Amino acid sequence: MDDKDTKLVIAIVEEEANRVCKDHKVRCTSFYNPAIAKAVERNLFKLGDIGFTRYGGYTEAERTIFILYPSYMDSPQDSSIQVIRVKWNPQYYNVDHRDILGSFIGFGIKREKIGDIIIDDGNAFVFIICGLASYITNNLERIGRAPVSLDIISCEEVTVPEPRIKTINTTVASPRLDSIVSACFGLSRTKTLPYIDNGSVSVNWEVIQKPDHILDTGDILSIRGLGRGKVKDFGQTSKKDRLFIVLEKYI
Repeated sequence: MDDKDTKLVIAIVEEEANRVCKDHKVRCTSFYNPAIAKAVERNLFKLGDIGFTRYGGYTEAERTIFILYPSYMDSPQDSSIQVIRVKWNPQYYNVDHRDILGSFIGFGIKREKIGDIIIDDGNAFVFIICGLASYITNNLERIGRAPVSLDIISCEEVTVPEPRIKTINTTVASPRLDSIVSACFGLSRTKTLPYIDNGSVSVNWEVIQKPDHILDTGDILSIRGLGRGKVKDFGQTSKKDRLFIVLEKYI
């Protein structure tokens, strides 16, 4: 999303907050990525008479909703997210995140109504706004070429696998975006720059198109179509004036 889209989301959530205060009823937003959610959260803190909880179905969720309620109320127990468990035979079929998301959207479900998708050896857990799960489970029979079975479970029943991470210990010329992207994804600087220029590179889920953008410890990198990495730590400078760095590449 660009800045205009972010402002639109903030305005929509603010209108929802006004309805909460007027009607004295709990309301929930759509799912937002971390960058948008941060902006929404900052704005909600500025509003009076509104309480909110940011939730994505499990502790480490990336895409989250906001549960909005009058400030005099206790935080309500969330019942706005359901989970669809998808099963297929991994011996014969390969189903990935894009396949699942495409199938759900193909059934008319808007992207903002779908949260995280967790895949683990022939199973997937799809977090979705409550009320839409039954429609999908009653109608979706295949994802790509793979026959699938679906059932609805609670968030508490989801098993989140440990992420597979490759640790990269290397040196870079500087903490600039182009240098670190090159090191993390094994690209030459010549091949790195087009990804940055065309808006395929995000830092902490925000598109960054400046090669000289300086990264910090903990920053999350992603390149559309290539994957995701993280700046784990910076070290000292080498004798050749290069910066030691520890990166994590999600595989």
